[in-house]
Amino acid sequence: MKIKLGISLVLAFLAFIFISQNSETVTVAFLAWSVEMSLVLLVFIVLFTGIVIGWSLSSYLRFARHRAQNRAREKVTTEAMTTQKEAEVTMQGDKQTDE
Repeated sequence: MKIKLGISLVLAFLAFIFISQNSETVTVAFLAWSVEMSLVLLVFIVLFTGIVIGWSLSSYLRFARHRAQNRAREKVTTEAMTTQKEAEVTMQGDKQTDE
């Protein structure tokens, strides 16, 4: 965890240096749109978008893993209950044959 934090801080610092040295106005064209904006603003938008996408993907993967673990636990529990019921039925059958 500390390694991730360190790498994140170094990357944030490098992004800050890049942004502060590139403050000129650029034209951004996307599909039918064309906008003139500061390169700093463009980099912030792209950086923020990347962070949101990464966070969303990480959250979804964590949710999917948790859901899969719950399903596996339910399956094991169901199988254990079935096995227990079968054992009880077998024991009752054995008691009846003993009598």
